[in-house]
Amino acid sequence: MALPTGTLTTTSDISALVKTAYDQYVRMALRSIPVMRALADVKPVQQAMPGSSVVFSIYSDLATATGTLTESSDVSSVAFGNPSTVSVTLNEYGNAVTTTKKLNLTSFNDVDAALADVIAYNAADSIDVVAMNTLRSGSNNIFAGNATATANVDAADTLDSADIRKAVAKLRSNKAKGRRGNAYWVGIHPEVSHDLRAETGDLGWRYPQSQSASEASKIWAGEIGEYEGAFFVESSRLYNAKSGADQSALATTAVTVAGTSAGFTFGVASSAVIATRAEVGDKIAGTGIASGAKITAITTSGSTTTFTVDTANTAAVTVSTTVTVTPVTRVFDTIVAGSQAMAEAVAEEPHVVIGNVTDKLMRFRPMGWYGVLGFAVYRDEALYRITSGSSIAAL
Repeated sequence: MALPTGTLTTTSDISALVKTAYDQYVRMALRSIPVMRALADVKPVQQAMPGSSVVFSIYSDLATATGTLTESSDVSSVAFGNPSTVSVTLNEYGNAVTTTKKLNLTSFNDVDAALADVIAYNAADSIDVVAMNTLRSGSNNIFAGNATATANVDAADTLDSADIRKAVAKLRSNKAKGRRGNAYWVGIHPEVSHDLRAETGDLGWRYPQSQSASEASKIWAGEIGEYEGAFFVESSRLYNAKSGADQSALATTAVTVAGTSAGFTFGVASSAVIATRAEVGDKIAGTGIASGAKITAITTSGSTTTFTVDTANTAAVTVSTTVTVTPVTRVFDTIVAGSQAMAEAVAEEPHVVIGNVTDKLMRFRPMGWYGVLGFAVYRDEALYRITSGSSIAAL
């Protein structure tokens, strides 16, 4: 069919009537469910009074008495041990946002209603991180793979079934009680869970699952379930961060750096060590390259891998140099806990607070959350963390 003759009226001709449409429903950011605070199963039962801290006491048992008694003699008394104590310091926590009256009058969405939801989640999210930091402060630490300290954990030091068995054996040896019957609680990051479930051989997680018709469905669902005397909670909330120490440098490569005021790029053969092992976040060093340079993007086209770096070379011109890439590994903590691993004391439960409007024209409206509470490791014998890398960790 032929187009009509003459001049067409298009959207550009009457652009005043053509506007972007908005969905007035604004969705929340993706959220993880707080899980760490639930491990605080020790709480005051008969707190004497309000205070800046709460002290929990633990009786000690008597030493075993294995000697025989003499029929005609009385036994000698032994001293009852002094109870040990655990102190939980109460701290104030909170956050606040202040909106303006004009924002509420001119926004197409109900900002106050959304903010109340965001504030409530921020309270739960923040306190859960405080609880996680307490759990990580326990003194019992197992390192996966060949690592002996956090500083030398790399991507090859992945968690396996033996690490779980070791932590469970230690907890049982410490007489720690389970959290679900005799089973201990394990909090594991999804990228660490991947390595555990990828373990091969008849000592790995997958073997018993595949040998049982009733358990094989866990493989399809990606569920760890209960294994090696522990039940698993998979959550992205488990601690993970870049290691404070850099790993061994990759092989150096001679390149030509094309620098600008914003950064630089360089390319290497895709078969080179740097091309196959470097990741976003790794450090870059070389003659004429400013300190602190890191890889921000990696692209491969044909036989060349191109790296984009965030810090310009000093001269901001093309420089021939030898580049050294130093990997920075992401480190993960898996928590294995029994009953009474952590104590909690609360003076005021975290809650949403609608602040007073006190400015002269009643335009500034504060909303936030506030709480007074604290955590402490209660029984160190009931708590282990396993520090590992991950084969799929993205920096």
